[in-house]
Amino acid sequence: MVTGSEDNFVTVGAGPYRSEIKIQGSRFITHIFHVKSQNEALSKYHQVKKKFYDASHNCFAYRIDRDQFRYSDDGEPSGTAGKPIFQVIEGQEMRQILIIVTRYFGGTKLGTGGLIRAYSEAARKGLDQSHKIEKIRCKEIKIATRYELLHEVREIISKYKGTIVSSDYSDKVVLICHVPLGTFGAFQDEMIHNIEISEL
Repeated sequence: MVTGSEDNFVTVGAGPYRSEIKIQGSRFITHIFHVKSQNEALSKYHQVKKKFYDASHNCFAYRIDRDQFRYSDDGEPSGTAGKPIFQVIEGQEMRQILIIVTRYFGGTKLGTGGLIRAYSEAARKGLDQSHKIEKIRCKEIKIATRYELLHEVREIISKYKGTIVSSDYSDKVVLICHVPLGTFGAFQDEMIHNIEISEL
């Protein structure tokens, strides 16, 4: 199973993370989550929206990978909230992340430009205060091999920076491995050409 099309990406730690800024009386509360799917992102969003039900707006943006993303102004003028948050995510080239900015209106209208700056600043401050980590996209593969070849198989997995996530020892050895996409082609070639092995 390939988890995506990009080898390395930056995201945030487990979190969640929260920060707050005030601009001309309005409170902007930023919530940041690490999410692995669109369903998880929307579930987190609805939890926050339920908790902050009395807020003027709960705007959000998320990006899972290159092709899975979404943003919402949640009642703010079109293009003044969700997209600026999303552009902060894009600017830092982050993936598997959800940013929600909750606004409590303080009585002063900020105008289109003011809103864009406020939501961008709230998102950036939230990211500045969160723990960022780099992750490597991997392909998951099952390998079945004979016991006498196990040592050689382990060496090849290590050579290509793969990890063994589970193993089963019965009449043969079955390993479930994660191999970085960037090295998977070479890994597969060496396995096929040098070891009697089968992919399940």
